[in-house]
Amino acid sequence: MALVVLLCLAFAAGIAADLAEVKRRLTEIGGLDFKRPVPVRYLDRAQMREYVERLFEQDYPDDLAAREEEYLYWMGFSRERFGLKALRRRIILENVGGLYNEKTDELLAVEEFRRLDLLHVPALAHELRHALQDQHFDLAAVLGDLSDFDDRKLAALAAVEGDATLVMVLQMGFDPEKLGDAFSLENVLALSAGQGASALAAAPDVLKHQLLMPYLEGLKFSRSILRERSWPGLNRVLAGKPLSSEQVLHAGKYLAGEKPLQVSTRFRPARGEAFHSGVVGEYYLNVLLREENGRPEAADAALGWGGDLFTLYRDGESRLLLWESRWDGDGDAARFHGDFRRFLERRFGLELRQERRCGRGFLSGRSDAGHFFLGLDGDRLFYARSNDPDKINELISGGIYD
Repeated sequence: MALVVLLCLAFAAGIAADLAEVKRRLTEIGGLDFKRPVPVRYLDRAQMREYVERLFEQDYPDDLAAREEEYLYWMGFSRERFGLKALRRRIILENVGGLYNEKTDELLAVEEFRRLDLLHVPALAHELRHALQDQHFDLAAVLGDLSDFDDRKLAALAAVEGDATLVMVLQMGFDPEKLGDAFSLENVLALSAGQGASALAAAPDVLKHQLLMPYLEGLKFSRSILRERSWPGLNRVLAGKPLSSEQVLHAGKYLAGEKPLQVSTRFRPARGEAFHSGVVGEYYLNVLLREENGRPEAADAALGWGGDLFTLYRDGESRLLLWESRWDGDGDAARFHGDFRRFLERRFGLELRQERRCGRGFLSGRSDAGHFFLGLDGDRLFYARSNDPDKINELISGGIYD
């Protein structure tokens, strides 16, 4: 958030320098009144660090971090495990200056925020908007307890952070419609290089996108809803949050009520437990394919996504990732199948070969990264990866298409 605020400062036309005035402006701009006071508790840097580290441990236990890291590795977002929890902790501690804790109704800020200047007022305005969101819509319920790398959680975060960023921009006196491409991921990352955010700059692409997407794509989404439905309509978004990143990236689909398709993979391995599952979604699929080649035309690689489900199984040291997706049409599925095949072959040094079993065609291959399966059936696509060839053979014999 600190980086987004810094990027926004270049556009500031005038900022109130009194906390009571900041709160008044927030209610005036966003159409939500404070139901109860929101005092600001100031901490020195050491106290804030201690508070954030304690909160981080509560909200991000080792087990969840380990499951997320396994998923990112087996889905292909990273070639190797990279110490996800430690890296996320460093990034947060580098950037936090203030935060609203929806679980305790606290707004905390470092001592420097007592000085209401161009840097601190926007950040406080952003967090105070979160307090308003919480008082009217219960942020804990809106955000839920899914993994941050689950498409459904990403969509909820985008609705929350996009709304707060939009209000912050307006509170600064700037027209959000004139931002253009200023609030782009590339610009924010470039700014981070000069602001001491070394952990963010060095992070894998998927982590950069996960952290920044809710602010940047969320802002675009909130602007679109505001244009179509005005403030009452935007304020109701948190009562009916977007259900997928597809709805965030294409606000018209949210406004039309186009929900993601339900996916339920029938195949289950004979041995092993399902220890992590979720939805990849359009945005993360775009990141997955774009990360490999960086080509602009790959930015919408997952256009036509309809729904998906992944499940990660473990059986001792054996791992099996199953991912099934549905697409808006056979053509969308076939296009993504081709792009995904090329991605897998480049990323893992594979040569996927065409095979047939029981009248069904599929692709399979192996490399040092494991054993792979890729199948296409109309508007459905199936992907599996394992370090155990028996798991892939069982999948093929088990008739995943049935």
